[in-house]
Amino acid sequence: MTKVRVRGIYATALSHLFLKHGYRIVQPSEVIANRLNIGFDNSPPDATVKDAEDDSVLIIGKPSEARSIFDLLSGSLKFVFRKASRIEVNSIYLGRVEKTVPGACVVDVGDFKGVLRDCKGLSVNDKVIVGVSKPSWSEGELVELTREFKMLGDFVSLIHGNPRIVFSEYIRDRVLKNKLSAIALSKLIGSGLGVKFRSSARFADPRDVEAEIDALLEEYKRLMETAKSVGNPCRLRTGEFIGLISVTSIAKKILDHERRAVTPTVPGHHELKNLGFGDELDLVENLAGKGCSLSLVGGSLREWIIRKISETKRFRILHYSPVKGVRELTPGFLEHYKLVQGRACLVLERVFTSEGVYDGLGIEKLPGDRDLLIIKEGSYVISHNYFRNGNWLGSYININTPPELAPGIVKYHDLVVDVVVKPGENPVVIDLEQLSFLKTREVVSEHLYVLAERVADMVIKNPEAYVCENYREPEKCLATDSSNT
Repeated sequence: MTKVRVRGIYATALSHLFLKHGYRIVQPSEVIANRLNIGFDNSPPDATVKDAEDDSVLIIGKPSEARSIFDLLSGSLKFVFRKASRIEVNSIYLGRVEKTVPGACVVDVGDFKGVLRDCKGLSVNDKVIVGVSKPSWSEGELVELTREFKMLGDFVSLIHGNPRIVFSEYIRDRVLKNKLSAIALSKLIGSGLGVKFRSSARFADPRDVEAEIDALLEEYKRLMETAKSVGNPCRLRTGEFIGLISVTSIAKKILDHERRAVTPTVPGHHELKNLGFGDELDLVENLAGKGCSLSLVGGSLREWIIRKISETKRFRILHYSPVKGVRELTPGFLEHYKLVQGRACLVLERVFTSEGVYDGLGIEKLPGDRDLLIIKEGSYVISHNYFRNGNWLGSYININTPPELAPGIVKYHDLVVDVVVKPGENPVVIDLEQLSFLKTREVVSEHLYVLAERVADMVIKNPEAYVCENYREPEKCLATDSSNT
């Protein structure tokens, strides 16, 4: 049975999902163990799932087990972007120096080519043992290699080329550190190897730690002998699978459903948690757990947040792309706000201060141009309407997941395809080819691909519902469109 350790703001929902599919939760927090009634199992995990940057979940661990978790989450959350490193991190290779460049050399390891920054003493055609130091997300890029390669175990990692004792940030107890250091010194003195004690070492029997160091030392010796006898570049040891799943607002609703199965959960829990409302959620859900009406306390929290949004003037705009990652657009200032069928609708004005070209429109952008940005809670589009001296230049209708809103923040995941509308011209759908390419590469899920096509088709049939041509009457730009969830 695959053992998985789960950390972060999605821990309850993900742990419940894993249990349903036969996985074993290890090293749970006290809260998770109590909620799921699973007790405490502190054995080392096969894979770890935790929060990552750019609104993502990171999966890392033994190749087969971690990959199965990656695929399970992709299929269960449905509306996601995803990417997996094409090379296992901390895998070890015998390579051959192909060429040297200033400050580095290119190394052929058979399966791929990588860049090694530390080339001291190496010449073209020399053999060298290297480890993969960083994930590689794109075909064609040179993989980052290191001569300080690691041999990973459950409790420790032996480090070639750096004879230090290092501890996981989760090992803080000084007495335990002293005990583990004594074990490392007794086993590794004179070997030239370093060691990192992994987080699971804090739960381990010292005899198991000693036994693993002995086993890794023997394997290290065999690996070095193999490297001497092998002529061609090849892989000497596997590493870890690493993948990222970008959690859209729609996927967060699926996680809400999983969490609601085990503990009181207000609608939009994971959106709000991600937006920084953790304390407020703890308060209202704790009240619900003590007998208060969840709909009442949850509704009160939503009303309070909506009111705060309506009183905010300046908004950061965070645009998440499956290609370019997250980027922050020119901020917007609230021009008009209203509730439509209980959902927040905003018109933000953005003023440009630099020159450029408007994406998709092919129109020059000048300092002083303005954008009326139409944002509607629950909508699958965000409409950019560009003006110069009050005259409409054109509109760029971004197809996206429903935006997540908080006081001062708007964020959404871009669905790649967009619709461009210019004065006197028919609307045009752009970037369909890129969307298809990303689907073929399994970066964009089938569910998101179908959704993006359907919304783009809806917009192209009725572009007037999404375009704002009147700069002086922004309130008229908030007519209800048909792209809501």
